[in-house]
Amino acid sequence: MNYNFDVLDTEKHKELIIKTVLTMGSWEQIEWLFEFYGFEEVKEVFLKDFYGPQELPVPTIYLWGLLFLDEKEYWDYRKRRSKMKLSERWEQKRTVKGSF
Repeated sequence: MNYNFDVLDTEKHKELIIKTVLTMGSWEQIEWLFEFYGFEEVKEVFLKDFYGPQELPVPTIYLWGLLFLDEKEYWDYRKRRSKMKLSERWEQKRTVKGSF
């Protein structure tokens, strides 16, 4: 990872840390993430990203969406993505909760 861990503050940079570990973390780092921040805090950051500008990569959303989204919402998202043109998939989208 490209961060200087000596200058990262676990509270101030919480979202960056959580998103980075969800995307690129090893199993040990993921275990640390959930022990340090707790399930609800990690879920909150994931959902904020999911309903916001979606900075997390789609494969990360697919993986962690299984844990953090309800089943209908997860499969609706997958179905919507599969129907998109390639150009639409690359656009940064803002989604609004309930717009699925």
